[in-house]
Formats: sequence, structure tokens, C-alpha cells
Amino acid sequence: MATICFAAALFLIVVLLVATRKRKPREKQKPHAVQVRCGDRGKEQAHYGEEYWTPTHVEFLEEDAPFLKGWAVGVDAALAYDHDGSFGEAATSVIVDEVARKSKRRYHVLQNVYIATHRGYTEIDTVLLHETGIYVFETKNISGEISGELGEERWEQHLGEVTRHTLYNPVRQNQGHMGALLRHLEIHLSNAVIYSFVVFSDRCTLRRVPAVGEFGNYGNGWRIVHYGELREALAQAMRQREPVFLAKQVDKWFKQLRPCVEVGNSVRRAHSKSLKKMYGKRG
Repeated sequence: MATICFAAALFLIVVLLVATRKRKPREKQKPHAVQVRCGDRGKEQAHYGEEYWTPTHVEFLEEDAPFLKGWAVGVDAALAYDHDGSFGEAATSVIVDEVARKSKRRYHVLQNVYIATHRGYTEIDTVLLHETGIYVFETKNISGEISGELGEERWEQHLGEVTRHTLYNPVRQNQGHMGALLRHLEIHLSNAVIYSFVVFSDRCTLRRVPAVGEFGNYGNGWRIVHYGELREALAQAMRQREPVFLAKQVDKWFKQLRPCVEVGNSVRRAHSKSLKKMYGKRG
């Protein structure tokens, strides 16, 4: 009898413990961000569909002779000795600022913008924040004959009959820059109003390269030009677009990006390491 009572009491205690035990609250599952690849050597972009970057219209150049008219003649010597590309980037920024100023709308121009990515840092040569959209510029102050297809990862640079180098596809490169910039500004690709310019030196000849293309919404696209063509090409792109952003929005983006320009040597070194790791050399 005592054994039965003891077993019943033990059973009752177990039941009470189970009933009164506090259950651990169930953790809420974070929404899954679908990772897709697009842009600069397959950078991961959460929530960004790679089909957005698929060109809907592309025109190619069979051959584009060097553009050596107007202002370009005066700076050609300086550009020729611009081994690290800094003068070429500055020349692009000067033209961009001049064209934007004539538009008489709110704008900001930033040069050498460092954006943090999961691979390190990416550097954007020139960014124009404007009421008509965001314009991203990649400057290539190189000479020789340049050739490459839109789908090729690396393009060729021929210096004479013997010397040959390769460079990373600049359209893809600036596409990666645009993706990093939009992520930093928290702008979804489907709502982006953005345009890409790849600017080549007037000392080079472009052979069988894509000249212009469109992608996404709002007339977004990219274009390859010589320095001497940039002024009119940018002005034309602005004329074709209506203002879509308020001045205060342009100012807000500028405040977000200004710290990305005023960076220390550690960031610049990290960017150099990223380039070497991804491309082997500067492309």
C-alpha cells in the first residue's frame, strides 16, 4: 500500500512539474534574404534581382577613333603621364561638375568614393547626385586599342603590334559600383534612377566594343565615351530626364556619402588588397 501511495505521489509531482514548467519562448525566424549574383565579379546582393541588369538594348562600335578636339588637346600631355589615373579621374569630375552646374538644379559631385562591401572596399571614381538621378563614372585613362564584348570578363588593350594587356570589363566593373552604391544608400534596384558612364582617354581607339545600353526602369542605362565626348553625352542624358528627386533628398545622399570620401590610409590599403585579390592587378 505504501509503495502504491509513493508511486502515485511521484507521478503527481512529475505531472505538476511538466504543467508548470515555463516554456522557452520560440525565437522568431528572420526573413530569408534571397542571395543572387550580379555586377562586379558576382557580388552578392540581397533582394536584388540580376535580371534588372540585363540589357534590353545594346549598340556596338566597330571602331571609334580617338577624339582629340577641343579641351582634350590642352590636357593631353598631362593625361599621357597620368600613370596612376588620378589626373584622369579629376578631369572627369571637372567636366561632370561643369555640366551639372549649367543644369541649374541641385547636385553634388564626389570623387574617389570608397564603399564598404563584403569583400573589402570598392572605389568609385566619380559620383554625381542630381535631381534627375544618380550618375556613376568609371575613368580609364589608358592608350592603345581597346576591344571587348559585353559578356566577356576581360577586355584587351593593344599597344602596337606586340604589347598586349587585359583589363576587367569596365561595364561590369561600374555595374558593381552602382550596386554597392545603391546598397549603401538603401535604394532598391527596382526604384533606382541611375546611369553609368565609362570614360576612356582620347588617346585610345575603341574597336568592337559596346557603346551604349539600357537596363531596368526609368530609362536607366550605360554608355562608353571618350573624354572629349563626355560633356555633350552627360548633358544629353540630363536633358532626356525629368527631375525625380527633391533637393533635400540629393543633400541627404551627399551627407551619407561624404564620409566615404574622407577616408584614411587604412581604407585605401584595404581597397588595394581587394583589387589584388579580385583582379590580380588594377583593371
